[in-house]
Amino acid sequence: MRLKLVLTALIGMALLVALCPAASAVTTWYVNGANGSDGNNCLSAATACETIKGALSKPPVSGDSIRIAPAVYSENLTINSNLKLIGSSARTTIIDGGHIRVISIGTSAHVTLANLTIRNGSAASGGGILNFGYLTLSSSAITGNFAGSGTSAAGGGISSSGTLTVNNSTFSGNTVSADPVRGVAAGGAIYSTGPLVMNNSTVSGNSETGHFLGGGGIYTAGAAIISNTTVAGNRGNSGGGIYKGGGTVIIQNSIVSSSSPGGNCFGTMTSHGYNLSSDGTCSFSNSGDLKKTDPQLIYPLSSNGGGTQTLALKSGSPAIDSGNPAGCKNNLGVVLKTDQRGMPRPDKTGTRCDRGAFELQGD
Repeated sequence: MRLKLVLTALIGMALLVALCPAASAVTTWYVNGANGSDGNNCLSAATACETIKGALSKPPVSGDSIRIAPAVYSENLTINSNLKLIGSSARTTIIDGGHIRVISIGTSAHVTLANLTIRNGSAASGGGILNFGYLTLSSSAITGNFAGSGTSAAGGGISSSGTLTVNNSTFSGNTVSADPVRGVAAGGAIYSTGPLVMNNSTVSGNSETGHFLGGGGIYTAGAAIISNTTVAGNRGNSGGGIYKGGGTVIIQNSIVSSSSPGGNCFGTMTSHGYNLSSDGTCSFSNSGDLKKTDPQLIYPLSSNGGGTQTLALKSGSPAIDSGNPAGCKNNLGVVLKTDQRGMPRPDKTGTRCDRGAFELQGD
């Protein structure tokens, strides 16, 4: 009797396995601009594609990853499925748009871009990246992109009406420009009308020029949470650093500094504490906030370690060891153990983290 029950159970399990479709296997595709070929199957480093478009044409299925070797890729990409594009390092893996938008992300697509530089893109909206889906940008650089037109322009680096999450990344040298008499321009680095999250990132040297609106660094009209980020040295007519066009903007443990001529902030920012602004435009008034205080950043952006450039802190900066005593946390309340470069936060000699994206070591 017992044997009969065991056999019945085994048969049932076999039937269940046969009737249930097998789970889709996740595939890793490989791209190597130096010695790959789009005629390869792209399924190993030894048989890599030459171009990212070549890998996308295979095509990968939802959930797949594309590993991209160091090279400069002169490409313009459209991504409409759930994919991860992972470079070797932002310093060595570069996608150059050649003055055409670099990447467009379709509605509902969940896309991760990591260890990449996105540069030299140009369009009326979203010169570097146009995002309608769910984009996570990690350890990457968005630099030298442009959005412009006669009447309106948005998002030199990224224009996002979808969901945008930025971790450990740098935006620099991005520009949005429109007719100075009648044009509307917004968001030199980022123009976001959907949810925006930024952790451990740097926004510096971006600009906005137009008749009105602003945000030389960031324009946001959705719900934004900015944590341990440095927004400094940007240029915009209103809110040279951050322009709130709607929604809510929550900032914590961050530096907003030295943006002109429209000041660091435009609109009411909600501080969760331990922010530092070089002027009074951000209206920070929560625990540990500092206003009209020079953070003593070291310009220009430099290679201070890690895959992206950062603004270092001078010894004696008021941002040092003055972050939240409960820990510098991300948007989910998780304590950040490293800074943008991957260095310990707090450093080995400190008991509190530094404000902004850079943690000075050995202070």
